[in-house]
Formats: sequence, structure tokens, C-alpha cells
Amino acid sequence: MNKALFLSLALAVLAPAAAGGEEIQVVVSGRSHDSLAAYRSDGRTFVSAKQAGELYGGQAYWYPISGRVQLSFRGRLLQLVIGSGEALLAGRKAALEAPPVLRSAEAFVPLSFFLGAEFTAFSGMESRFDEGNMLLTVERRGNLGSVHWFSYQEFTRVVLELKKPLGHAAAARGVQAVDLSLPFGVIDAPEQAVVGDGLVQSYTLSQDARGAHLSVRFARPGLGWRVREFSEPRRLAVEILAGAGDRVAAVPAPLALAPAAPALPAAQAVQAPPPPTSEASVPQRRRIVIDAGHGGKDPGALGGRRAREKDLNLTAALELAQVLREEKTFDVILTRGDDTFVPLAERSRMANDARADIFVSLHCNANRNRKEHGFEVYSVSENATDPEAARLAEAENASLELEGKSPADEEAALILRAMSKTENINASAELAALVSRDLGKRVDLTPRGVKQAAFYVLRGTDAPAILVEMGFVTNRRDQAKLGTQAYRRRLLDGVYAGLLDYAKRQGWLDPAQSRSKG
Repeated sequence: MNKALFLSLALAVLAPAAAGGEEIQVVVSGRSHDSLAAYRSDGRTFVSAKQAGELYGGQAYWYPISGRVQLSFRGRLLQLVIGSGEALLAGRKAALEAPPVLRSAEAFVPLSFFLGAEFTAFSGMESRFDEGNMLLTVERRGNLGSVHWFSYQEFTRVVLELKKPLGHAAAARGVQAVDLSLPFGVIDAPEQAVVGDGLVQSYTLSQDARGAHLSVRFARPGLGWRVREFSEPRRLAVEILAGAGDRVAAVPAPLALAPAAPALPAAQAVQAPPPPTSEASVPQRRRIVIDAGHGGKDPGALGGRRAREKDLNLTAALELAQVLREEKTFDVILTRGDDTFVPLAERSRMANDARADIFVSLHCNANRNRKEHGFEVYSVSENATDPEAARLAEAENASLELEGKSPADEEAALILRAMSKTENINASAELAALVSRDLGKRVDLTPRGVKQAAFYVLRGTDAPAILVEMGFVTNRRDQAKLGTQAYRRRLLDGVYAGLLDYAKRQGWLDPAQSRSKG
């Protein structure tokens, strides 16, 4: 018998018994990743060494004669041996919860090893495992964050988050691209996206041994560009300019700008400003009201691991407000800034008293079928687009009962009001379509369409109003993504991008204001 085959058979026999094959769902930096082959034995979870190595950015090598697994991470080696209770991380020993085993001619390693402090320090990536939902979330310890892009009246801004000060250099690449290099930059994950807004065709964020690179490709040759540096939070922006002809304009040094407005503390409720009293007091910027659904005694939908919709909604609302403050295009009002119960009618009244231009309510969906997933964007209508939309509106309107009100009585009170809101209904439908489109460009979550239903909180608002169902808390992958800041930021970027597109269609964006923003 061949020696390697004998070893494989012997180790397979020695592998723990009563093992059941499973799959672990994986989310990396807020994005879905290929699942990991896994099995449980003696109360422990084992994962494929090859798949795990690739997940963490390494190359896996299997030596069957010696029973050795070697993972290479940019020249740094991790070595595991079938049957051994120790691993070598760049020459340093680390204990394993259990020895690696051979199963179906493939090496499997205890998952706990990849969750431990030694591997976290070695790889620069932090991992959390939800055993109940068989879900692994991974976040890189980089010094650069994600890329965001927004289309304004006279330019498109491609923004890269900086977690600490880094040097950078920008250079044109031909006549249709610009490269931003950041020596010693470490990215969370490679990114690429098609923007296709008439100024920027696409961008790519990549990593090599020297640092990180952001490449922005123009929609047509010869566009102007500039690089700007912002603070609070620290970030770099490559701006591609409209109407610059063949001139390429670069800012050779970072441009110091005034800090952004500070974020409101999460524990402080936000009061709407008084309505303007004269034309002279009307602000230049339009007002956006952000509504975190549910709150206080109303938890909303409940998901796994005791996740409460009201908490996810509040976190997202505060983060969306921060995005708007960073970009300084709209004034921001929050209906609640902490875990407070706010009646539905009060939310609408706050928006109306502040003469809001747009109302955005953030929610999470739920379904008895835990396979249901994806995002939806709703506008108001007296008739639901489908039975599922009607069911959702009924569930969201159930908060009226916590206020001691009858949904039937409130329905009658809104009938006459709704008759005069045709213009807002049409504008809301347009806004919902734009937000849904921009969300679909940014998140790897299934779009479930633009829908309409009789949401009480939308019906009482005298402005274009939408309700965004960000995902299903009852779906383990949706819930995991909603629990990561990286995913929420992409989702909220999509909401903001939709608001911008709507504002451009309405002629709200002042070009002079756009040029001086930041």
C-alpha cells in the first residue's frame, strides 16, 4: 500500500467520530463571503483548513505524506500538523483546542484557533462566531476604511476613510484615470464598483506589499480632478470635476478644511428647530428628518441573539445623520436620539413643525420564514401594492395600540388629509425609486423592490416620505450584516445617494454651495 494512502486512511480512522457535515455562513467586512465547510464533533466545531486560509488572505499547501498544512500570508507562515496540538505562527508556538484532523482527504482545524488572540494578532483580522446561527463575521484591523461615492451637481466625490494619519500621493494615469497611493496603508478588504454617473465610470481599491491604492476611472477622457483631505472623521476624497475640459487639475498637498459639525450624543433626544418665520430666515440647505422606527416600550421586530429592531434602527439613524453632517448638504433632524418611545403622530408632527423637505423612516423587517431576506423601500399609498406590503404596514402601525389609540379611528381621521396629498404621494414614489436604485448599487443584499402601503407615520407627514426596511432581523445573514458598521455604512451611503439624486432633480443643490462643501 502507498505510504501516503496508508497515512490518510489511518488518520481518517483516528478522526473524531459522530461528526456531522455543516456549513458556516461568513460575512467579511460587511460583505457576504463563500461559506466554510465545517463539522461538529465532541462539542467542537472544525473548519476546512484550506478554505479558512483563503478566507483570511493566505495560500494553503497540503503535504499528505507528513500530514502538514502550511498557510502563507504574504511571506509569513502558519503551520499545522494533523494530530498535533500545537501550531507554528511565524515560528512561534500556539496551543490548539484540539489537534487538526483529516476528513474526506481534507484537513480540518478547530475553529476556535482562528478566533483566538494569537491568530488575530498574526493575521490582523478579528473574528466572531455565532454558534447558534452558524455565522462567522470577520473584520480586518486595517488603517483604512471603506470607499464611499456621491454624485453632486458639478463633481463626483470618491471618499476613502483614514483610521490614522497616512501620507498619500496622487497621479494621473493616462487621460482617463487617477491613482491615489497610500504607502503603508492596509485596507479592510479589496473593493471595486461601477459608478457610471457620467463622471466616474468605476473605482478599485487594492493592496500590495507597498501599501494601498485607490484607482478612479473617468467616464470620459480629460476630466479635471482634485484630491482633498477632510477631518472629523479623517478621510481623503478624489473629486472628478464636470466641465473641466481637457485640463487636469490636481491639488499637490492635502487641503486643510474646517472640521465637520460634531455628532449628537446617542443619549440625547434631538429637538426640531422652530419653523422659519420669514423668507429671509429660510435656510439655504434643505431639511431631512430621519426617523428611527420604534423605541422605548416598543421593541419592534425581534431577531436571533436577542436582537431588537429598535436598537438597529437607532444605530442606523444616528449613523445616517453623521453621513449627512460629513457631507454638509442637508440640515438633519432626528425624531429620537435615544431609546425613547415616540408616538407615530408625534414623529410626523416634528417633521411638519420643522417644515421638513424629506422624511426618512428606518426599519428592519421580520418574517416567520427565516429564509426571507433583502431590503425594501416603501412610499405611502392608501392601497398596498401586495398582501405582504399590507401585512408589513399593519405590523408597523400596531404601535398605535401602545399609544392607546384605535388604528380604525386613526384611519378615518387621515382620510381627508390623504385627499390633499397627491403631489407628495407622487414625489414619495419617485424618492423611493431613487433610494432603492442607489441602495442596490452599494449593498450585496437582495432588492425586494419599491412598494407602497398605508404606513401611518408616512401618511401624517407633509413632505415626500419613505420607509426603508434595511433587512430582515429574522434572517441570520441579514441580521449579521446589519450588526456590522461596514455594511450599515454602505447601506446608508445608498440612502444618502438617493436623497442627492432626488435633490438634483428638484434643483435643490446650489452649485456654489457644492464647490465649497466639506
